[in-house]
Amino acid sequence: MSGWVIFWLAIVAFVTLTWANTRGDARWPGFAWFEGIIAPKLGDSAHGFYKILLVAVIIVAGIFITGYAKFDEIKDLAGFGDFVGGVINPILTFFTFVGLLVTIILQQNANREARSEAAKAEQAFEKQLSSQKRESFESTFFQMLTLHNTIVNSMDIQRREDKDLKGRDCFKFFATTLRGKYVAFDNENGTPQERIQRAYGRFWEDRQQDLGHYFRYLFNVVKFIDNAQPNDLRYMKLLRAQLSDYELVILFYNSVADIGKKFRPYIEKYALFDNLPRRLLFDTDHYSLLNASAYGDPDDNVA
Repeated sequence: MSGWVIFWLAIVAFVTLTWANTRGDARWPGFAWFEGIIAPKLGDSAHGFYKILLVAVIIVAGIFITGYAKFDEIKDLAGFGDFVGGVINPILTFFTFVGLLVTIILQQNANREARSEAAKAEQAFEKQLSSQKRESFESTFFQMLTLHNTIVNSMDIQRREDKDLKGRDCFKFFATTLRGKYVAFDNENGTPQERIQRAYGRFWEDRQQDLGHYFRYLFNVVKFIDNAQPNDLRYMKLLRAQLSDYELVILFYNSVADIGKKFRPYIEKYALFDNLPRRLLFDTDHYSLLNASAYGDPDDNVA
């Protein structure tokens, strides 16, 4: 008889599980109740575990009552003990196994939440670190920008007949002087770049003490922006906005000559001559001596 009971119970269990797998949510019967224990909405599993304890107590009490009703004579106490032990022990073992599974699931949930919190903390730390790096970069950048303007404003050219020149006015004088040297080589053979090289070489011999510091520092400001992570073009545009028209002219011929070849890649990468007036060049054809990327968007150029 017991064999048929076990057989039919197995059939019912198989049919139930098969039916559960055909459901759209693919959840077996009782899963919502089990989920309420291991992952309650209120974050407290005490109520769910109380239900399990209550069911266990009812089952054990039912077994004792059944056993007591069957073994009511004192001489059958040994049989009663065997009956209770033989029935309750597997049940308690089963509940112990269920408790272990629940513990594992709860531990997995706790580990998942811990990893999630750790990831959030790491993201917050990286964001804070990035913000600190950006603040440090901006502070250094604006200090360098201030020092660049200080270098420009400290320039002075003393002339015997005319009044002395200071600051950015010196660059117009530099451009006029360089143009004169270029014109002096205009009748010589060679490409425009070769004539620029010879003229700028002579110019540099006379004005290196005035412009050497200027170009070295400007080059390092550009490299500082280029090395920033992440690179932001806004800072290069701010630097570019500090350069006057005649500063751009001198920087142009410096970069075309061999002495400024290290500066040339940065000029073409960041379009430092975006605002260079073409009319100030010694020859409009000189525009083609650098890649088009050095001038940025043609619509933005000041002619």
